[in-house]
Amino acid sequence: MPNKKKPVRRTKAAKENPAMRQLAQLRKTVKGLRMQLERETKARMIEARVKSEAQKARAQLASQIAALRDQGRRLATNLKSALTDASKRDAARQQALAKIAELKAEYAKKSAGMRSELSRTTAELARKSEELRKLAGEAAHRAVEIIRSEEPHEAPEAVAGSSSESVGGMGDEKEPDEEQ
Repeated sequence: MPNKKKPVRRTKAAKENPAMRQLAQLRKTVKGLRMQLERETKARMIEARVKSEAQKARAQLASQIAALRDQGRRLATNLKSALTDASKRDAARQQALAKIAELKAEYAKKSAGMRSELSRTTAELARKSEELRKLAGEAAHRAVEIIRSEEPHEAPEAVAGSSSESVGGMGDEKEPDEEQ
């Protein structure tokens, strides 16, 4: 290890000598300037480091801002499309509900018309059935009257050539009025 130099002691005579005093003062000034220069150098180095770190941070922040801006644009586009889809779905739903209401109204009209037509047709069918029943009854009465009116003319032939079965068969028949 190298030995340190011991500081030179100034003697009283050196303090009194003006050249020595000036030299001491210059040394003191040099020492102060050197320390000031070292401090400024350290400060500049720190400033340069801070400046470079700030630039890096600014660049990183700018890239993050750009990425967030792009993401915001994408989200806005997605939101607009979602809102458009939702409004389209809502419009389609409204159209479907309107169509359903229209079909219900049409069904109600047709249903009421068909019911009235069915009741009218049923009433007409009942009336015609009653007419047919009356006509059938009248036809049966006429047939009975015709058969009764023809019986006396056939009676001599029936008595001469007919058996007991034909006489019994005539008595089994009932008149249409009795059946009803």
